[in-house]
Amino acid sequence: KIYFLALTASLMMNQEGPAFQIHFYLDECYEQFRSLEKERKKAEVILKKAFPGKRAAVMTNTNPPKTPPKSTRVDYLIVNQMKEQAKVASLFDRMECLCGVPLHINIHAALKTHHMAICITQSRRKEDSGNMTKQQQQGINFTEDRDNPLMVMALKELAATTKRLRTALWCALQSTLPKAVKTQEHDVEEEAALHAFLLLKG
Repeated sequence: KIYFLALTASLMMNQEGPAFQIHFYLDECYEQFRSLEKERKKAEVILKKAFPGKRAAVMTNTNPPKTPPKSTRVDYLIVNQMKEQAKVASLFDRMECLCGVPLHINIHAALKTHHMAICITQSRRKEDSGNMTKQQQQGINFTEDRDNPLMVMALKELAATTKRLRTALWCALQSTLPKAVKTQEHDVEEEAALHAFLLLKG
């Protein structure tokens, strides 16, 4: 039954084409972003309780990205992802200061691939913006959800890398916390996922 539902969803997306898929993966990107933001804030609270009195220097972005005029949902997503990426990177730096050792290479790899996915999505958006200007000058109607398989691929990858960064954040937290106060909110399957993630090649 599960296979049938997955196959049906895949067929629907193929039939609807890139325009439908852009909305699908854009929604998925926002869902993953909100989850990452929530989990990052939760990790900060846990660390504060686990290391009372300890303060590590936190890098702050003095020139945060801003959305362009007449922003689309993709524009807002890119800016929000860039801001959250910087906050997660800063948190990883703090974790390394607290535990005194570098985080696993796969954790940094997840952060890097997520950053690359944001940059690719931003590049696709700039291409769209350039095409929009040209087509408007020619009197051709341009919509954000037009057929654009390259944007579909970019959003799909961004959703996947954001999900992977969430896993990396959880692994980093488990690696940083002292054994005496290690969070008990994970089950056996999540423990296995931790080991599997750290065993992957960076």
